[in-house]
Amino acid sequence: MNEQSLKPVIEQLEKLFSTFNSKFFNDELQKPVITVSPDTTKGAYGWCTAWRSWSNHEPKDFVNMTPEEVEAAKNEGFYEINLCAEHLARPFNEICETLIHEMVHLLNIQNGVQDTSRSGSYHNKKYKEIAEQHGLIAEKTPKYGYSKTTLNEAAKIFVESLQEKKYELYRRKEFKGVGSKKSSSSSRKYVCPMCGCIIRATKEVHVICGDCEVEFEEEK
Repeated sequence: MNEQSLKPVIEQLEKLFSTFNSKFFNDELQKPVITVSPDTTKGAYGWCTAWRSWSNHEPKDFVNMTPEEVEAAKNEGFYEINLCAEHLARPFNEICETLIHEMVHLLNIQNGVQDTSRSGSYHNKKYKEIAEQHGLIAEKTPKYGYSKTTLNEAAKIFVESLQEKKYELYRRKEFKGVGSKKSSSSSRKYVCPMCGCIIRATKEVHVICGDCEVEFEEEK
């Protein structure tokens, strides 16, 4: 029987986190719970929770706790860094960039630095400053601030020296309209799931939004 497990993928990501924590962050980062799950945001490559979303203790009844006890409970547990399952098929260096991107958020959370606004979507100048101190180049986009990040030259060379090169397992998107044929003259509407930009085509296309760096989705 052909069986598959996410365990090797998670282990690889945990190993990368430790490697990057040492290389780019002087081992300052608290180890989070690293997860792989479907993209519920329709566009994000990953995220870092701003609260300690994982705990190895039983859930606590915050209603019956004093303010001091609530504050202490908030400081227990572990943050989460998630890599979206659909995007593990990207080139290895891009996955590394996403992981480091989220590690920068984790560093800022630990240090009490507010690096985003608009529910975490807009990356401000503080994010850019810290990101560029830790292996990234941060470019500004019209809608999401300095959210577009790439590895700087030194980080790129380091990543290319690593043995891991790809992930053998990733979550595919749903096959829509398999087996059906559309008229070549019919117009298809594609929408960027992040900024809402619309394009039209007379056939199936795979286009990346230049501002948001996510693939346009066909609107059925």
